[in-house]
Amino acid sequence: MRVLDVLDGTAASEALRPGDILTTVDGIAVSTREILLRVLEDRHVGEEVAVEGTRGGVMFRASVPLSSVPGEAGRAILGVITETRLEAVPPTGLSDAVIDDRLARPVIVDDRIYRYGPLGAVWTPYAGVPTEPMAELGSDIYAVAAGEPLSLVRVGGEEPIAIDPGPVVFESSVGPLEVVASGFDEVVGSVGGLLLIAGLAAAGPGDTALAVLAVDPVTASVEWIRPLGLSDAGNQLSAVDAYRSPSGDRALVALVEHDAAGSAQSELFSYYLVDEKGEGTVGPSGVDQFFPTAGVTGWYDDDSLIYVVDVEVPQIARWSLGTGEHTLLKAYSAEEAFNLRTVLPVGDGEHVVEVRDREVSLIDVNRPEFTRLISRGCRHKSIGGMGSG
Repeated sequence: MRVLDVLDGTAASEALRPGDILTTVDGIAVSTREILLRVLEDRHVGEEVAVEGTRGGVMFRASVPLSSVPGEAGRAILGVITETRLEAVPPTGLSDAVIDDRLARPVIVDDRIYRYGPLGAVWTPYAGVPTEPMAELGSDIYAVAAGEPLSLVRVGGEEPIAIDPGPVVFESSVGPLEVVASGFDEVVGSVGGLLLIAGLAAAGPGDTALAVLAVDPVTASVEWIRPLGLSDAGNQLSAVDAYRSPSGDRALVALVEHDAAGSAQSELFSYYLVDEKGEGTVGPSGVDQFFPTAGVTGWYDDDSLIYVVDVEVPQIARWSLGTGEHTLLKAYSAEEAFNLRTVLPVGDGEHVVEVRDREVSLIDVNRPEFTRLISRGCRHKSIGGMGSG
């Protein structure tokens, strides 16, 4: 991260110069402006930070007191204007560094899979060929094995993973029932250490229903099964997607209604808010069930999601699961909406990724002036079953 200028009147003007390359602040690597802002976000004016970098190719260290921002009481800044110079590298040259699974997400670029951490701009390549739909769990990506009714495949792995179908106990409205997995349709997401699979469950001969099945790929076992049954309108419910919370302890499973002919009918999704133990309900009572079929793009933080709705112009709104309230985050003008494809939350409650035709940017919701271009000229495609793109 290169210093373009040092602000007059700040303590940095005594210690830093244009052209300096900053490498760490208080021992934390600062490769981008966003990382520097995160390092400083809880610091106070006058507090000293240790800065390391190079000047003319020579290492230097400095202790710099943080300065204040005129008109913004309490906000501390280093006092420099910086730029990040990026170098294009081939896939074999990308880092295999461990990155934050909570905020990183898999993406497909030119038929290759990468895990991308937008705040640190870190790309980690995956082995294997993309298959859809698929979902990430820990450091691995899984999908239903083609032609194998009760098997999974780890993307990049060699052999399918045969899953023990059960039985497991389901607490139904008429008492406990033993049910078994009878078919996997697709992996829709994950919660905790389990994959969530849309499939079929059976309680006996001729008694089969669409269900959400939670599978542990390490033990190759079905941990719990939740038959979905019917909506309030009497239509069959099926799982089509799942959104894993940033902490990973909950997932919101999107459900859609089907009529007798099997076609999707609902204008709004129902949903199943579930934890790793399978505890949860369809459309929890007391929580607003407004859930646009095409708009929700992921968790904004651990208690709310964001969605994009087109009312004359696209608007980004936040939906609190705790209160059911909907809060407008941004309304685009007609000019701003040109070429806009979608907006994806990072999950930290501060940043979103804006996807346009052949251009992707990271936006700080609270400080949109800190928008950073992530890519230009790429082909982007959504990854099914992951609530992302």
